[in-house]
Amino acid sequence: MDDLNLYLQTLIQETCSHPPDSPQRRKALNSFLRVLLKSGRIQTTGDDVYEEALYKTMFNLTKTLCDKYDPSRGSFLTWFKTCLRHQHMDEIRAAQRHRDRQQSVWQTNEGELDPLDRVVAPIDAKLLLDTWESFVQWIEDDPDHLLKDCHIENNPKANCQTLAYLRLVVGKEWQEIAAEVGSTRGAISSHWSRKCQPLLQEWLERNQRLFGEENHDR
Repeated sequence: MDDLNLYLQTLIQETCSHPPDSPQRRKALNSFLRVLLKSGRIQTTGDDVYEEALYKTMFNLTKTLCDKYDPSRGSFLTWFKTCLRHQHMDEIRAAQRHRDRQQSVWQTNEGELDPLDRVVAPIDAKLLLDTWESFVQWIEDDPDHLLKDCHIENNPKANCQTLAYLRLVVGKEWQEIAAEVGSTRGAISSHWSRKCQPLLQEWLERNQRLFGEENHDR
């Protein structure tokens, strides 16, 4: 086992020695994630499908590290890359299913592009990796009701909190979300790009240094 894996092993032991949901475990886990992200051993690309698989794997790691990783069966990086590979394959299959459905829509509508597919998410995947756990907590808690109060007219269920949670956390397809909140893909497309994404981006820009070195000992 190389030096990095040995160091990660030490950090994992430290993390898992603290009770679940305790401030001590959260701090130790953040330290572990910083080391992992800065190690240079986790590949990052410009591929949206791979990046989505990567941040989902990182998010799952924050919840399952102490329960699912067994150090007696191999190094952490080998285990992590196996998890990432499986998640990547899941994302590839999901993307293919989306393309197949999209192609069917295009054929049905004589090549007209769904407006939602023109929406480009402005949230940087690496930034999400650094702040993901707190970002999800903010979406779930919405302490100022900023997201929940921002909804499609006459449809409070189609609000930014629900849309962000279902899309970014649960990972549902947009058509599923539209059916769940009782709206259309077109309405969601407009509301997501005009209202929700600016709110999410504002939070990320304000909190992007949350897990930075300046907070390490606080």
